Amino acid sequence: MTLHEWRVLPYQATDVASELAASDSLLAGLAEVAQPVVRWYGAPGEALVLGSGQRLSEIDREAARQTGVTVHRRGSGGGAVLFTPGFLMQDIALPPTSPLYRTDVTEAYRWLGEVWGSALGHLGLATTLVSVAEARADARSLDELVRRACFGGRSPYELLADGRKLVGFSQIRRRPGALFQVGLYRHWPGAELVRLLGLPIASQTHLVARLAERVVGLDELLTPIPDKRTIIDAFAHALAERYEIKLVADTWRSDERQGATQATGRYLPL
Repeated sequence: MTLHEWRVLPYQATDVASELAASDSLLAGLAEVAQPVVRWYGAPGEALVLGSGQRLSEIDREAARQTGVTVHRRGSGGGAVLFTPGFLMQDIALPPTSPLYRTDVTEAYRWLGEVWGSALGHLGLATTLVSVAEARADARSLDELVRRACFGGRSPYELLADGRKLVGFSQIRRRPGALFQVGLYRHWPGAELVRLLGLPIASQTHLVARLAERVVGLDELLTPIPDKRTIIDAFAHALAERYEIKLVADTWRSDERQGATQATGRYLPL
């Protein structure tokens, strides 16, 4: 028996402020219609997106300006993320009424990690989930420089391939439900990210090397690299296979569009 039919919205890659605002609108929209919704999106160019509590002083604003990289702040925590045209992102807004919703913030990720592991398995890629114990041990020993990059850390139920982080998660919780945010790089832009973090040259070299040991893109793992449609279809197949959930193509509701428009100002370049 199908648990639910979930809405899935069309892929889009508009400006970063609009995409971040659209994420907000999905979560707020659960108050109107408590049905899970999935969306996929990308970025047409490069943008540096800081975690909600990250200090602006941790980045090199002049380097960003010279390379045409805009700087934004997202609603979820963690370190900096570099949006690039090769970065595939996913939002899933889940109401508390969903059987997959968990009040425990850590365990709330388990189903998502398992589905992503199955999806990547369908693409021929073996992955492992980060256990809670592994994540906690890693956080205790993590280099302070590595913490500046969101993908440098490891959270429970994220996915590793070849011992390196491939799929990253974050989560925002509000009264209407939970918003899960997922990121997957076709190519890991470690050097490009580090150049924007306002570090001395020696520290930059160290951090690029450390991140290369901890993070990987699909281009290092699969040949040919699957396109976004193949990845999206693999996720839908894994979700149906594991939880008998059907993704039904839909469009943005008027309240969601209005909410995204109203929220855009919060995410304009800093």
